[in-house]
Amino acid sequence: MEYVKGEPYFCKAKNKIKNFPYLNKDIKCEILIIGGGINGIILNNYLSENHDVVLVDKSRLGYNCTSSATALLEYQLDDFAEDLSNELTNEEIIKIYKMGLKSIKEICEFIKKNGNFCEFSLKSTLVFTDQILKVKKFKNEYKFREENGFEVKFIDEENNPFPFKIKAGIFCKNGGAEFNPYLFCKQMIETSYNQSKIFENTEIDSIYKEDDKIIAKTNFGNKITCKKIIISTGFNETLTPQKNLSEKFISYSIVTNPIDNFDWYDKCLIQDFKDPYHYLRLLPDNRIIFGGEDTKYNIKKPINEKLALKKYKALENQLKKMFPFLKDKIQIDYKFCGLFASTTNNLGVIGKSNEDPNILYFLSCGANGIINAIFGRHLIEDILNELPNDFEYIFSAKRLL
Repeated sequence: MEYVKGEPYFCKAKNKIKNFPYLNKDIKCEILIIGGGINGIILNNYLSENHDVVLVDKSRLGYNCTSSATALLEYQLDDFAEDLSNELTNEEIIKIYKMGLKSIKEICEFIKKNGNFCEFSLKSTLVFTDQILKVKKFKNEYKFREENGFEVKFIDEENNPFPFKIKAGIFCKNGGAEFNPYLFCKQMIETSYNQSKIFENTEIDSIYKEDDKIIAKTNFGNKITCKKIIISTGFNETLTPQKNLSEKFISYSIVTNPIDNFDWYDKCLIQDFKDPYHYLRLLPDNRIIFGGEDTKYNIKKPINEKLALKKYKALENQLKKMFPFLKDKIQIDYKFCGLFASTTNNLGVIGKSNEDPNILYFLSCGANGIINAIFGRHLIEDILNELPNDFEYIFSAKRLL
């Protein structure tokens, strides 16, 4: 299964994640986390403080789909509240929005404690449309957020501070954040409590039960004996007891050259409401990272390079259409694409598997995979301690049956 193609921008960081050994012996632990992308790394950081945790990844930590993330961290979801009415109640949506803001605050607290070595910054957000037929939808979402205490401003043609056409938009002051996802992984690994129990290039071939224990067998034939397994393999469902947990897509991204003397209002995170939609932010060196143009993923047809080139060109054209005065200044320095997944309620799959309560999911599908992971570690901790959590069902695999 092919996850990423091209030259991901964030993996060009000069400070690399250190190498970890592969597992070459049988070991025991309380909790085994399978998957060393950003979600597994986040979970490992927090759980290892109070539990005996082993983390394994079949390749290198922080690569694969993590490398192709654009890391626009927002409390809002891909769909508006009225679009999610068949999946979530208004009360649940409000809780999810607040959960997103709380997760951003927790990242702030991590940075305050450990230093900012991942280009982290709080950001405002804008979601907008240039289509008159979508204005009512935006007004409804704006009213929903305002009435429920969220700090929002409605943008229209009269008060538009941005250098592109807007029929309707919702601006959220400090409604998001950004960072370099690869460097954030590096910080999370370096501040974890179990660095001697992290293994790379260690693929799990099979999982089976033996008495009251779970055994995970590696591709080298070694065994990891544990009480709980948490599968955090992103979009790879090879090891998940339940299949088709999400709908999979390929998202495409381009990164421009550094552009002198250019920015936009509040340097906020921006997302349009087109189909397919686009999203963008300014990088610290004043490059624009611009993504979207999603296509459905077919496991029988790996990422198509010819199609990817068309999508990169479409992104470049869309970017120049958005900022026509930059047309002669923009050149594309990086092009890459990667897998992502979504669910009907825009949330990831976090919690017990349906087949075995000792096998848990921590899967980064949904609108805000990184935000979900920051919150989701609380949910996992509550499940491990057999405590109730209001979010358990809406993140669980049971909802997908």
